[in-house]
Amino acid sequence: GERYALLVSAVCHDVGHPGLNNTFLIETAHELALRYNDRSPLENMHCARLFEFASQPKCNVFSSLQKQQFQDVRKICIEAILQTDNAQHFAMIKEVQMMYEVNSEVLDASREFYNEDPDEFPTREAVDCFRQPESRKLLVKLMLHMSDISNSMKPFRICRIWAWQVLEEFFLQGDAEKRLGVPVQALNDREKVNRPFSQVGFIEFLVSPLLLVVIKVLPPTEAQADQMIQNTKTWHSLWLTETKPLPSEAEKRTMADRIAKLEARFVDGG
Repeated sequence: GERYALLVSAVCHDVGHPGLNNTFLIETAHELALRYNDRSPLENMHCARLFEFASQPKCNVFSSLQKQQFQDVRKICIEAILQTDNAQHFAMIKEVQMMYEVNSEVLDASREFYNEDPDEFPTREAVDCFRQPESRKLLVKLMLHMSDISNSMKPFRICRIWAWQVLEEFFLQGDAEKRLGVPVQALNDREKVNRPFSQVGFIEFLVSPLLLVVIKVLPPTEAQADQMIQNTKTWHSLWLTETKPLPSEAEKRTMADRIAKLEARFVDGG
């Protein structure tokens, strides 16, 4: 049930997205912000659309479920999709960190076994930990949210395509913000945003803090961390060569220092 709910949530977690973020919807008193009282208007809408579609007989992907099964699956879908609001991101980091601290002995042992032989993961004790009701709920939400922000953990060719698409969406919103005379959000001004620089910041401040704690719980994600660090270095190289005018020596030193600190955090395990 959980796996099916997660797959359906993954397919529908952005359905009907208008290409504008929650802050913009709230700032402009958009109908979605009014309908959902400024609380995750997009994510609430995605959830509602999923179940509106499923209420049509030809679209009912839940038709084979018993009533209790459907209620359980619906609850998981709602929780997982609402958690994809980036406003929940740092609360999720704290939750994963807490899960690790409460079970650190078991999870550290599981990670050691994984490092010696990946086939040994997860240990029976780690599975028992993951099966606790609160852990299961958190892992489901974590899988969807991590996948949602995973472009910087993919091979660079894919990472760059996604970054360009996302930035263009931000810039179109920025154009609208200028037209409407509302504040232009930080990454939305196409005249001012340095694309490679913005991606280093996205990885440094948003993705890496989550991945750093996830590795302690799910060591196979180390491969994603390695790719993310590699992508950060590639963005760094592009920033050095494509920025006009070229960065000053002081700016180069500051950026090199940021990259080195980021890599060190993963090498040292936090």
